[in-house]
Amino acid sequence: MNQTEAHRIASHHLGDTLTVVTRGGPTGDDWIIVACDDIGGHVVRSARAATVDAAAADCAAKLRAAGWSPSHARLEWADNRLYLCIGRTRFVVATYLLPGADLLFHPGQSGWIRGLDAAGIAAECAEWCAANLPSLHLPLFPGDSR
Repeated sequence: MNQTEAHRIASHHLGDTLTVVTRGGPTGDDWIIVACDDIGGHVVRSARAATVDAAAADCAAKLRAAGWSPSHARLEWADNRLYLCIGRTRFVVATYLLPGADLLFHPGQSGWIRGLDAAGIAAECAEWCAANLPSLHLPLFPGDSR
């Protein structure tokens, strides 16, 4: 993964609080993320993990615990839905049903795509997001541990 892609993934979690995305750790293979925000004073948090996604999610969780609320646009999976989140407002992009693995995109609502497995749902959502929301990072589908 190059630095540009790593920054895009970390920005998904942290928005403009993101300050550093780099490689490091004992073997130099970990991703280190640093973010800061002014929440009643200067709050700086960092995290280290094997993937950018994991490190950035951990860093965002630490900022949230300190009182930060994200205001940047991002995509999130929750409650069998893919949401476009802007500040505290969430718009449903797609709804999926498991184990039947059916998918409905809400902006077009052209009908359910039937008979997909979890990988198929993730692929369909990735394709839709690439065409309609290309600047946003689509986080891993729930349960995907890549």
